[in-house]
Amino acid sequence: MTEQLAIINPAKAMMAFRKCNTPALCIESKAPALAVIRKEKGDTKARQAVELWISDLNDFLNISRKMSPQQIQQTATLIIQEFFYFNLADVNLIFTRAKKGQYGNFYESLDGPKIFSWFDQYDRERAETAYYANLKQHDIVKATEMR
Repeated sequence: MTEQLAIINPAKAMMAFRKCNTPALCIESKAPALAVIRKEKGDTKARQAVELWISDLNDFLNISRKMSPQQIQQTATLIIQEFFYFNLADVNLIFTRAKKGQYGNFYESLDGPKIFSWFDQYDRERAETAYYANLKQHDIVKATEMR
């Protein structure tokens, strides 16, 4: 777990999870979930992990209205509460997509609701991916049983 926590740093995570470019690959990765980090290292460590990604994005963007430290902390707390089952690969993919502009324009600002909407959108995509993977696995098991 300790070596996995080293990849909380967004720059290291981008390298470690560079091949996790779909929800399916993120689900299959061995990256620790936010809930596991919270359980093993505490709420503060889990929140700080997400804060690092938000701060990294805040610095990455050339926008006029950046998030304050308090906004970053509150947004990270809400993400940890709502999306505790996401792993670090999921979080990395969301922020990587945001940097690439895949969630739309920033219109000179970054805020909590905007980030939360990306997590909501990704959550729907991830749930659909997991659903179809389970269906496929069920079909394989059923076909094997029928032989």
